[in-house]
Amino acid sequence: MKSMRWILIISGIGIAVGCAVPVIEILQSLDWEAVRTLDFPRLLGDGDILAVPVILVVMGIVGFTLIPVFRIFFPAAIKNGVEAEAEILKVWDTGTTINDDPQIGMLLKVRPSLAAPFEAEAKTLVSRLNAALVQPGVTARVVYDPKKPKRIQVKKLNIRPAPSPGNAVARMEELEQLRSRNLISEAEYQEKRREILDRI
Repeated sequence: MKSMRWILIISGIGIAVGCAVPVIEILQSLDWEAVRTLDFPRLLGDGDILAVPVILVVMGIVGFTLIPVFRIFFPAAIKNGVEAEAEILKVWDTGTTINDDPQIGMLLKVRPSLAAPFEAEAKTLVSRLNAALVQPGVTARVVYDPKKPKRIQVKKLNIRPAPSPGNAVARMEELEQLRSRNLISEAEYQEKRREILDRI
């Protein structure tokens, strides 16, 4: 897996070196008398001012390489996007991590309220603590382009962490107490009991 952290570090070093070297060269060889008198022909004749385009080109190249990173953090908003519920059908690792959080790919079954269901692929970052919980069957809230339904963004994953066995025992004991005090009906007891057992 490639870590975006290293890409950012290397890019940062590239920006620093790429900008520092021309700036130092300019400051060392700049004709300050020509700057004070605004003698542009003299500045251009010395060639000192030509280092400025070099800085701009270097910054432009480095900025261009960072565009994919910014797209992950700040995806372009979908104009006239429609929100809908979706179900994850398939999950895969994209091989990209940002701050040790993986970016995962998903095949989604989108179920719009006013249109026919359709399948689409999307990518999103998830916490490394929740990555194992993103499995087929998990639901999500998405936004898609009604004109291009394959253009889709995941707004929220409805991840419910699995309770620990100790937590399940505590919930069962609490449920027993509620039933013994007649605070819930037998039907409610059985329903909640099944929910607890299903999540173990």
